Amino acid sequence: MGAGKQTTDDGRQTTASKEAKAEADSGNTVSASLAAEASSAHSRINIPLNLENWKHLSSEITADLLWFHQHLLDRRMTQKEAVEAIGYDWTTIYRVLKGIYEGSYKNVCSAIRGYKRLVEERGLIQKNVFVKTSIAELIFGALDYALANNSMTMIIGESRMGKTATKDAWRQENNHGCSVSVEVPPYGGPKMFLRTIADAVGVRKNLSIPDMYDSIRRAFNPNRILMVDEAHRMVPNDTRSTPVNMEILRDLYHDGKGCAVALFATQRFDDTLKKSLYQYEQVLGRIGMPVRLPRTIKRGDVLMIVEQYVRRPSDKLMTHCVQIANDIGRLGILVETLKLASRIASKGKTHIVEEHIFKAMAMRKQMMGETQFAAK
Repeated sequence: MGAGKQTTDDGRQTTASKEAKAEADSGNTVSASLAAEASSAHSRINIPLNLENWKHLSSEITADLLWFHQHLLDRRMTQKEAVEAIGYDWTTIYRVLKGIYEGSYKNVCSAIRGYKRLVEERGLIQKNVFVKTSIAELIFGALDYALANNSMTMIIGESRMGKTATKDAWRQENNHGCSVSVEVPPYGGPKMFLRTIADAVGVRKNLSIPDMYDSIRRAFNPNRILMVDEAHRMVPNDTRSTPVNMEILRDLYHDGKGCAVALFATQRFDDTLKKSLYQYEQVLGRIGMPVRLPRTIKRGDVLMIVEQYVRRPSDKLMTHCVQIANDIGRLGILVETLKLASRIASKGKTHIVEEHIFKAMAMRKQMMGETQFAAK
């Protein structure tokens, strides 16, 4: 009799099952079923949700399941990794996430919460952590408002001002199982946009467009928020064209009956929308908390970032850093320069000091000069 995977009544793997698996693996021949199981165990998890199946569960259990499901998708985890994460076999995990489990959801969620604590502790072990600047505070406020009121929000700002980093930080602080984050693809139209959302919520991407869209809708409810980065890509170049991607979002929002929606975009998005009366009425008219980020980044905000690398930076260093932060490339270039300085210090096996940052600035300036010369 071949060795099979043994579990306890609640789905937890036993030591005997692990030993049996090891014995089976050591054999000279592997059955087709075991080979298929091994293959699927290393496949990326892709489980579409139907939140209606969780309606009988408490809000606490639903929150735990949402977090775990979205974590599996965001981390692109395999079945094997999911099993190792919480100690339940794959069949149990699948049935729990599909809402068809007949055992104790409470016990499973206890294991999920233990794993979540471990993930959060690992996330704290970072050399340089996110700092909540005044710009970040504005974005946090807009997202809090949208989720609390189940509304649409729009965050407009120049590229590389920290919009994406702030969005990711907000997700970490606010049980990101409630939030789904996607980036609008630069090509492919509505079908590619739907496939992107489908991938983020565990819906199979080879479905027909109507079936894919129906599955996506079932994965959202008024307690979730869809965060759309690079939203300006949804606007067609021809203002006479029907903005199908915007219609998709408007339908998912469904006047507050669906999910909350947050759009992250550049000024081009706002300007182009206002050129069309249809767009203005159908989209901008539904945005409850629009946020337009300031063009000038304050010295105090820059100081908070620089202090992650050197304490009490000099006025000279701050003047240069503020200039970089308000030049082309914005905070993105400043952070890259600081990371380069950290790399220089690391290679020299010493702690980072202002000298390393000035050296990184000089290297960047030299490279930019060479680029400009080569372009002539």
